Amino acid sequence: MTTARQDARPSRTPAGRSAAFERGVVVVIGLLAVLVGAAAVVVSTGLLGTNRARRPVLDPLALQWWRENPQIAYPIAIVGGLLLLCLGLWWLLRAMRPEQRPDVRLEQGSGGRLTVTSNALTEAVRADAEEVTGVTRARARMAGSDQAPSLRLTLSLQEGTNVRDVWDELDEKVLARARGALGTDTLPTSIRLRLDRAPRQRVR
Repeated sequence: MTTARQDARPSRTPAGRSAAFERGVVVVIGLLAVLVGAAAVVVSTGLLGTNRARRPVLDPLALQWWRENPQIAYPIAIVGGLLLLCLGLWWLLRAMRPEQRPDVRLEQGSGGRLTVTSNALTEAVRADAEEVTGVTRARARMAGSDQAPSLRLTLSLQEGTNVRDVWDELDEKVLARARGALGTDTLPTSIRLRLDRAPRQRVR
């Protein structure tokens, strides 16, 4: 009796680095800017009173205190500027850091641990993927973390290749072998297909 293979479904586990933090910070900054702008418009139009609309942006009392207490005001300004500089550098380094290529640790029955390096696993996956019918070149890389690894594949296909046949063979042979090597039933994989066009020949 033959059991039909289940159709592949999109994985809910991200196969790449998430940009949720950067997007969240940008959204919060944008909302604050909108609120400040809306408050300035409301005050300047006189909806809160004409006297308040005519007042300068900077409170004269605050400016007077700043001039009378430079030994306190200037250190506060310098510390605030340094904090903003450090925050900006930290955010820049966090956004520009390379994505992790985690090694995978496999548990052994004797209590020891066996580690499969990222390079070894991706090289094995790449070699297996290039054996798939219709695939001319393949690139593989690990992503995620050592606790939740994921895989990225880029395949170059010959012209006229049946994509469905490539996917079936890839899932049944390459990805199944990778899952078996890692001892897991699921391995989130992002697959990118490209058409490998033959180089044009010059007419002499």
